[in-house]
Amino acid sequence: MENLFWAISGRCPNCGRGALYAGFNKIAATCSVCHVRFERWAGNWTIPVVMGYTTAALVGFGLIFFYQWRGTLMEHDTVIMAAAVLSGVTMYPLCKNLSMYMLWKNGFVTVDPPTLVRSVDEPSSD
Repeated sequence: MENLFWAISGRCPNCGRGALYAGFNKIAATCSVCHVRFERWAGNWTIPVVMGYTTAALVGFGLIFFYQWRGTLMEHDTVIMAAAVLSGVTMYPLCKNLSMYMLWKNGFVTVDPPTLVRSVDEPSSD
């Protein structure tokens, strides 16, 4: 459970010391402390985008149903649109953090194995 709180706060879900982000909203390639590779596949960003859109849709539809029930839907259409957009934008970093935690928990975000690199000066055994 500790690893979930590390990921939510923007730290590496593996060690809790390295930063998850390299910039304002860009996930780092690897953790600077434990060298876990975060961005292993190009499609990793689709999970948080879907989560963010789902959050915005749930907030928007929830407000539509609420104002429809009160009978004041047309008076609050701008509030509904603004709340849906703002909830999607503000929840996107949290969705990214949760996505990285889920990928780490399921074994998709791991430390790269050491590569066997032969020196140029070393004679080959062929």
